[in-house]
Amino acid sequence: MEFNNHKITEAVCAFRFSPGKPWDVIYLLEYYNLIKNDGFTVKNEMKAVELSFEIKGDQQPKSNFSHGETQMVFKTADGKQAILMGSNYISFHTLNHYPGWEGFKKMISEFYGKYLLLGLDGKLLNAQMIYINNFNLEENKDLSDYLAFVPRMQQFGDGSEISHLFQSNYSIAPNKKLSLKTVLNVLPAKTKRLIFESNCIASKIDIKDEWENLADDAHNAARNAFIKVASEYFKNLIK
Repeated sequence: MEFNNHKITEAVCAFRFSPGKPWDVIYLLEYYNLIKNDGFTVKNEMKAVELSFEIKGDQQPKSNFSHGETQMVFKTADGKQAILMGSNYISFHTLNHYPGWEGFKKMISEFYGKYLLLGLDGKLLNAQMIYINNFNLEENKDLSDYLAFVPRMQQFGDGSEISHLFQSNYSIAPNKKLSLKTVLNVLPAKTKRLIFESNCIASKIDIKDEWENLADDAHNAARNAFIKVASEYFKNLIK
């Protein structure tokens, strides 16, 4: 994804672990204390809400709310970097500011190391890499000018494309799952807004696999998928 003019809205590298020590929200505070002097001074609590319905015969359905485990988002004051942490999970984010993979890995390495200082004892299960692109198409250009797998509007006669929704999932031997998602919406004044996501999870299959190996695997597959589906016009536009 290292194109000089490639506008990546968000890059995410996430890690999941097997259960270690019993989870306690105090670990969120402990991690915050480890990273706050590195610029992660903004914190926001997140709590998942689950909604379920119970239906008995002809009775009115009864809804039940339950709260999931608390997560915390830590952000830098400039909003360019963030870390999301929860039970057996941590992810690192760059927002509208992608420094390239090697630069991103330096950030991950530093704050992944501080996460390990908590001594939670969970074993690494997988690493996930997500690239999210969100931008307007150039005037008088169609989605097929940007993505090679999309049919050209001209194949269907005179007209204009008004929307596009695509998702495809792949299993890649020996340990990866890849997902591609594309959404195109036509906004007022016929502006075409594209959201394109390339997402890969690399699971640990060898005891010797470390976070960096898995992250490299996930990154390489996500990047390769983008290269394969991006048109030559698109790649020349952002090189």
